[in-house]
Amino acid sequence: MAAWLLIALVAGGAGLLVVVNMQDRSGRVPPTSMFAAAGILMSMVGLITVAIAAHRIGTSARAAITLGGGFAAIALAKFAMGPTALYQGNRHEDIQNVAGFSSGGLIIVIAVTIVLLYAAIVWFLAAVLRPVPPPEGPSFRPAVVFVLLALVGGVGVTILLTSAPLDYLRFVVTGLETFGIAISLFIAACLIGLGFQDTARRTRTLATSSVYLTLAWVVLAFLVIFQVLWIVFLLAVVAIWPLKSVTPK
Repeated sequence: MAAWLLIALVAGGAGLLVVVNMQDRSGRVPPTSMFAAAGILMSMVGLITVAIAAHRIGTSARAAITLGGGFAAIALAKFAMGPTALYQGNRHEDIQNVAGFSSGGLIIVIAVTIVLLYAAIVWFLAAVLRPVPPPEGPSFRPAVVFVLLALVGGVGVTILLTSAPLDYLRFVVTGLETFGIAISLFIAACLIGLGFQDTARRTRTLATSSVYLTLAWVVLAFLVIFQVLWIVFLLAVVAIWPLKSVTPK
């Protein structure tokens, strides 16, 4: 499993940097074609690596493919439509930047908040569909912790440091890309849920919960890898096309 996490990290990182370096840098904002290419690339990386990693730990081929498809849908939302919404919103509204972060710092702050929300949703699905109760199966407690950290951290950061996390979420839910992002994430949640459900059924048949719990951690690990790759990608992008922010005096 660790090998496929590393493959996803290396292949995705190298591919994303190639996508950025191939772009025409003369425009004032990054071309949407670059984000589309990044989304397609990461969809393929996610589909292949997640499916193989899931199958290697003992899931059925059907569950592995649906989980890979879920990550392909996440990739479209995360690497194609999300960054497009960020730059579209930032064209019309500056990000409040009390702490004076660089564009790269803003990206990292956004990424930490968003990965906590993704983790909360995935772990909630794993807990709802678990074949056995804790401690053999995942509990709801981590999902609650992830949500609280995201909300408290996001609000605290917005008040004390920068509005970037909440601005990003607002751009995503109010921009032209909102419908596409919502559909992609809904499909992702359904496919990941089906993968968990199939594995739970298999777990009951085999009378062992280890595969299901391992799968939950594998999915969470790939979410973290995807978020690291999102940071790498956006750091490369903002190095060329910085975000607009204002530091209140």
